[in-house]
Amino acid sequence: MNGDHLGIAGYLHLAAFGVLIPLLAVKTSRKLLTIAYQPRQKQFIAIILQLLLFGVFSIWVALAEYIDLWTRPKGWLKALSVSAAVLIAMIAFMAQRWRRNVEQREWKIYYFMPRTPREKMLWAVVSLFAGFSEEIVYRGVMFSLLWILLDSPLAAALIAAVVFSFSHFMQGWMSMLVIFAIALSFQTIYYLTGSLFPGMAVHFLYDLTAGMMYGYWGEKLGYPIEGVPREKALSNEN
Repeated sequence: MNGDHLGIAGYLHLAAFGVLIPLLAVKTSRKLLTIAYQPRQKQFIAIILQLLLFGVFSIWVALAEYIDLWTRPKGWLKALSVSAAVLIAMIAFMAQRWRRNVEQREWKIYYFMPRTPREKMLWAVVSLFAGFSEEIVYRGVMFSLLWILLDSPLAAALIAAVVFSFSHFMQGWMSMLVIFAIALSFQTIYYLTGSLFPGMAVHFLYDLTAGMMYGYWGEKLGYPIEGVPREKALSNEN
């Protein structure tokens, strides 16, 4: 890392992902309440391009700030064991929640519910890019920058987890609490393995599983492929 101070690139990254992206997430969440459902394929492609941009920018910042993103795990067996344990725990915790969200006709899950073969393929790409880019952005670059700035890895991890959860604001407050815990789980993987790669793999597999389970329960429980009628969706939240 770049000594004990940040360069311009580091401050740009913190401003972009620590302030701008969460604000845009809040704005987008409110906007989605007032517009018709967007086609999932279009939405997935937009997310892929966004994640690609985020990843490229964060890699550039890492190079500018001398942050090593490509360290291999301290031990592959330990990394595999830790990753498998965290992934199994997260899926076990969320399995019933995924089904319940479909049963309750939550309107937001429309955007995380691939139904057609093409949507499922695109969702797999979304999951892959999310695992790669978001781990670089939050557990790799942001965590390192905050550690330099605050001289506290614990504070850096907590703040990065808060920012990560607010960047998923459209999923709702309860989901944000879960996402905060998930972010800390990814940070724990990084701490125990010394590498971003295991967290990337877990992140990818978790997101992939979540989307496929939403698609499975959507088909099985009759969730409208075009989305829940907006009036019904809003009344269910009140």
